[in-house]
Amino acid sequence: MPFSIYIDESGEPGISKIRNENEGGASPYFVVGAAVFQPATAINAKAKLASFREKISKKRWKHATDLDHAEKVYFGRICSSINARYFAVISNKSTLAGYKDFIEDDAQKFYNKCVKYLLELICSYLLKAGAREEEISVMLEERNHNYSAMLSYLHSVQQNPMYEQSKSLRILNVFSISKAKKGTEDLLEYADFVSHAVYQLTNKTPKNFFIPEPRYYDEIKKRFAADSSGRILGTGIKCIHSLEDLDLDFDIKSLLENSRADPSPFKM
Repeated sequence: MPFSIYIDESGEPGISKIRNENEGGASPYFVVGAAVFQPATAINAKAKLASFREKISKKRWKHATDLDHAEKVYFGRICSSINARYFAVISNKSTLAGYKDFIEDDAQKFYNKCVKYLLELICSYLLKAGAREEEISVMLEERNHNYSAMLSYLHSVQQNPMYEQSKSLRILNVFSISKAKKGTEDLLEYADFVSHAVYQLTNKTPKNFFIPEPRYYDEIKKRFAADSSGRILGTGIKCIHSLEDLDLDFDIKSLLENSRADPSPFKM
């Protein structure tokens, strides 16, 4: 059975200058998210997206940031109602330490690393569902990025996996990964919302009075991939390199620790 993977991100991948209360820069956190569909689910998801756009009278909506709070909650419920699986990787850039020096503050290499982590999560999950290479397709939102370097990096990891989790990439044909501009592929909107919902768990700015927003994630968490006990962390969500490293507010940390979803990888 085919599996279609759509990937998007929230926050900026820049790591050389991170914004704080006193000066500007890239976001302190970066999230890449994914939505995985099988054919029947994809058809249903597109129909529900069209209905949502009609209902909110925003047919040109492309990003979750274009929606107000109530519209996001409503769309979150739509995301939760479709039989998909969601994944995310969260990075707190303040913990990058020597890795920043190793990649010479290269935002593209950092982005590639996060995408690698995300694909490892997804492929590990799909292996349990019996997926084969010819059944998996991946689409990324097109951005200003050197995709050839990204594909070469993924291929090198695939050919010489240094870590156990990287071995899951064997079922992925990395050179078949495609990209599309926002607004040209409807299912990217689901990946956009997944990444946005998870990013809002980390996002603290003067505009939101430094209070992160868990509501959007709470609406969709039951559709995240989970292990045999139903735990999402480690299967549907990867924290780089641990939940403690993210340095989240206590209530957000507790929410992630206690998040549960359908444990079966066979009920897509």
